[in-house]
Amino acid sequence: MAKVITDEKKLRWILDRRVINFIPSKGEILERFKKGEQLRIYYGIDPTGPDIHLGHTVQLLLLKDLYELGHKPILLIGDFTAQIGDPSGKDAARKPLSEKEIKENMKTYLGQVYKILPRGSFEVKYNSEWLSKLKLADFLELASSVTVQQTLARDMFQKRISEDRPIGLHEFLYPLMQGYDSVVMKIDGEIGGGDQLFNMLVGRTLEKKYLNKDKAVLGTKLLVDAAGKKMSKTEGNLIAVNDLPNDIFGKVMNIPDGEAIRTVFELATDMGSDKYNQYDSFQDFAKGDIVREEERNPLEFKKKAAFELVRMYHGEKEAEKAREEWDRVFSKGEYPSEMKEAGKKKLVGACKMNKIRVIITC
Repeated sequence: MAKVITDEKKLRWILDRRVINFIPSKGEILERFKKGEQLRIYYGIDPTGPDIHLGHTVQLLLLKDLYELGHKPILLIGDFTAQIGDPSGKDAARKPLSEKEIKENMKTYLGQVYKILPRGSFEVKYNSEWLSKLKLADFLELASSVTVQQTLARDMFQKRISEDRPIGLHEFLYPLMQGYDSVVMKIDGEIGGGDQLFNMLVGRTLEKKYLNKDKAVLGTKLLVDAAGKKMSKTEGNLIAVNDLPNDIFGKVMNIPDGEAIRTVFELATDMGSDKYNQYDSFQDFAKGDIVREEERNPLEFKKKAAFELVRMYHGEKEAEKAREEWDRVFSKGEYPSEMKEAGKKKLVGACKMNKIRVIITC
């Protein structure tokens, strides 16, 4: 078993960078990590689409940090829960997916995850292994653990009720299914986006009931765009791990200056992680180095973030090429290097209207 690192300053840096909700409390969770026991901590992804995107990488990078501290990450692929559809944060019911669609979506999932978490560094589980075998009597017992009032109190359900929009009964079942995952895997902690807090707390309740185990919940900060919307497939503003280098670079350069690009820098990259000994906290680093650098030269700061994301998923050479291509088109006013002559005439008008789109669409 790998030696578990218990350095409190490093723990605080890692947790403060990406976590916003600590349950039972930040202090209690820190104490658990400082005991030196290897903890089983999981993150679950439902394969509702074929891409691992930057929204997922916030949790995956935290999982990587915890692995490097000596803990045992588990990646749960929700091939059963994807058939239900998670209602979290949705204004309308999600369309349930067929088994065929789910299998197609998750074909390259692990290959994308390996770009962040090394092979062999984590367990992979699929919740169809146990949820598909759950008997009705067992499910009814699970359902008795959560009240209708608790479920209806959720913001997205209240909004739909006020707008007279339908709520499917199956949407009430999703948190129970996700919660039961924790019981089956007997995990010590769960990582998920802040919008997953209700589902993760149901799992905490079920683990306490069935295993007398006190699960730690780490709700991560959400990666949002300039309008405050979560960067995701649903919102149509995602940056995917498997996007082409030029597309990643161009999409990042299209993010407005200010808080939105700083959030990408802080949550979706590892830049600055080597500086934890030079600052009292990650917040001090963010308010100092990150804000000063962004304010000093916003364009270069954005290029740095774009370069780093391409480097993470395609390597340094591709990142260099993507930066050179962006400079060629937008600093020097040249055509994209691989663009055919026939397409150059069509590009001229588009360049005048929206330069950033060029590098994404060409």
